[in-house]
Amino acid sequence: MYRTTVTSLMILALASAIHSQANAQSSATASPTAGEESFQYSNPRIADFGKVVNLPEAAHQPREGSKIVVDITKGSDPDKLNSAIEKVCRFVNIYAGAGKNSADVRIAVVLHGDATLAVLNDAAYATRFKTNGNPSLACLRQLKDAGVDVFVCGQSLIGTGAKPSEVSDQAKVAVSALTALVNLQKDGYAYLPMLK
Repeated sequence: MYRTTVTSLMILALASAIHSQANAQSSATASPTAGEESFQYSNPRIADFGKVVNLPEAAHQPREGSKIVVDITKGSDPDKLNSAIEKVCRFVNIYAGAGKNSADVRIAVVLHGDATLAVLNDAAYATRFKTNGNPSLACLRQLKDAGVDVFVCGQSLIGTGAKPSEVSDQAKVAVSALTALVNLQKDGYAYLPMLK
């Protein structure tokens, strides 16, 4: 009985993993089932990251002049792009083309906690993590090119043993995450914590 239950649970876990992997590897077009619409993914502003689907008839369309500050504390595997940073690309693309009309948006990102070192330049990152460079820099570069302001907490940076001179050109060092988040919210930015 116990062995059967364990085996059944293992089969369910394996099936779930295969299903998740298949969904992650799906093509750029979501395949419709009978009677459903087909949705095309696109990258209207940031070409390599953050694909979105255009939904011109959906509720809560992107509003012109919105301001968002994204609080990122989540780290990642040193060999992989920080997924929280990539999600910011999706926010940019949502405002650029997921709604009925594109809308101008101001987005700022504040990194601290486990996400602090994601802004190191290639040389500093490679030395610290024994990698071939920083896998998040290409994404950060495209965010900067799209007008996103990226800030890193100076207190967290020094606390990890890194130096402001090791931060890539894609980010600016703030005195602290606290001051950056408070100042940006005072300037009218809506606070969005990135929990995952």
